[in-house]
Amino acid sequence: MADNKKARGKADRAKVAKGETYEVAYFARKHGITAAETRALIDKVGNSREKLTKAVEAMKAKKKK
Repeated sequence: MADNKKARGKADRAKVAKGETYEVAYFARKHGITAAETRALIDKVGNSREKLTKAVEAMKAKKKK
């Protein structure tokens, strides 16, 4: 059965959908990394924005050394 287009839920802003190009691109641009790096991080730590942000910070700190 087809989705009911009138029944809309709120967006889950706490997660980054790996399959949604615009979400990956936004997260990547916001944190100064590539979309490929973002997808790799999603595979590694999951799609929680909080965990991804911490992983980006750790990745950047590691690159500075």
